[in-house]
Amino acid sequence: MFATSDPRFEFPLTEADVTWLNSLFSLPEEGETRERKEYRLLTEEEREYFHRAVNMLKNDTTVSLNKYDLLANIHSRSSSNTAAHGGPGFLGWHRVFLLLFENALRQMIPTATLPYWDCTLDQPLSHPSESVIWSDLFLGNGDGEVNTGPFRGWNTQFGFGLLHRQVSSLRHLMSVHDLRNILEEDFLGNISYPDTKSSKNLEQLHNNVHVWVGGLMRKIEIGAFDPVFYVLHTFIDKVWEDFRVHQRSKEIDPTKDYPEFYGRRNHASFAPMGLGNLVVIDGISDVWNKNVVYRQPSCGNSGQNECGSKFLRCDHSTWTCVSKTKDEVTKSINKDKHKDTTLSRTLNSGLKELDNLYIPSLLNSGISHSVYSDFLYPLKDRQSTAMYSENVSQSSALQKAKEIYMSHLN
Repeated sequence: MFATSDPRFEFPLTEADVTWLNSLFSLPEEGETRERKEYRLLTEEEREYFHRAVNMLKNDTTVSLNKYDLLANIHSRSSSNTAAHGGPGFLGWHRVFLLLFENALRQMIPTATLPYWDCTLDQPLSHPSESVIWSDLFLGNGDGEVNTGPFRGWNTQFGFGLLHRQVSSLRHLMSVHDLRNILEEDFLGNISYPDTKSSKNLEQLHNNVHVWVGGLMRKIEIGAFDPVFYVLHTFIDKVWEDFRVHQRSKEIDPTKDYPEFYGRRNHASFAPMGLGNLVVIDGISDVWNKNVVYRQPSCGNSGQNECGSKFLRCDHSTWTCVSKTKDEVTKSINKDKHKDTTLSRTLNSGLKELDNLYIPSLLNSGISHSVYSDFLYPLKDRQSTAMYSENVSQSSALQKAKEIYMSHLN
C-alpha cells in the first residue's frame, strides 16, 4: 500500500496552480463552527451542497487538470506522499490535507462542509456492498465504472479511465471492535507505524478500507481521485480526534505527543510535510481542527428515524446504529410515495364533497364571492397541510374540513 514515485504525477505547477493552492491555507475563522456529520445524517440540502461543490471543483479548469484533480494530485506527488504514509505523520498530514479540501469546497459553496463515512455502520451488514452508501443518493455504485450518483461518468487523470470501484472484493471494513482497540491505547506511537500491530494501527485499518473499496482507492497514489477518499479520511480524522480527547482525559497533551522512534526519515518531526512550508510535527497542532466538531449518530431517538436518519436503523441487540441497505431505502421511498398518493386522493375526495355540500349554502347565506375566493380557498390549502400531517381517513378528512369552515362562520 505504500506509495512509489510515478513521473506522471510530477508535472510542473503553473503560477495559477500555486496561487490557488496557497489560497487554501486558511484556518476556520473565529466563531465559525464547521460541523462534520456522518454522511447519512446530512439533510437533503446539505448533501446536495456537498455533491455540487465537489462537482464544481471537478469542472473548474482555471488551473492545471481541474481544481479537484489538482488537489488530488498533491496527494500523489512524491514531495508530499512520502510524509503522508507509513509512519506517525500519517494522521497529521491528512488532517491538514482535509482542511485544504474543505476550504476548496467552501470557495465553491460557502456553507459546504465535509461529511464523514463511518464504515463501521456498514460492517455489520451481511453484505456491506449493499449499503445505501453505494446508491445514487450518496457515492454511487461500487461495482465497476461509476454510472450512478453524483460522481457518475467522471473521467480520471493520467490514463486511469473512468472512475471505477470494486467494493467488497478484498479485505474488510473497520468495525466497532477496531475503534475500541484504538481507544485502549494512550499514545500516538501505539496506533501508528512503524511497529504497531495491525489490530491497533489506525493507518493499517484505513488501508484495509482502501483495498475493500477497490478501483482507484486500492492504490494509495491515486486514491484521492475518487471522492470516497475524502469521506473515508474525514472518518479517520474523527477517530483520531476521539483518541486525542481520550488522551486529554489521561492528562496527556496530544499536541506534544510525537513518538521518538518514527521509522522512515520522512516522518521525523522536522521533516518537510510537502504541504506549503509545514513540517511533520505541525500536523499534531490543535489549530487545524479548531472550531471543527463531529456529529455522530446514536440510538435512542424516538420515532421512525431513531438514529437521526432515515438511512440508518438501531440494532437494539447491541444498541448501535447500522446502515440500511439500498433495497430497504428503496422500499421505504416507494411506501412513502404510496402513502402520499393515498392521502392526496383522500384529501381531494373530501374537498370535492365539501365543495358540493357547503359552498352553495355558504354563498346562499350571504358570503360574497370575494370572501369565497380570498379566504375559503386559502383555508382549504391550510387544511391540505393539516391532512398530510395526520394519517386520517376520508371521512375524518371531511369532518376536519367541516370543523374548519364552521369555526370560521361562528
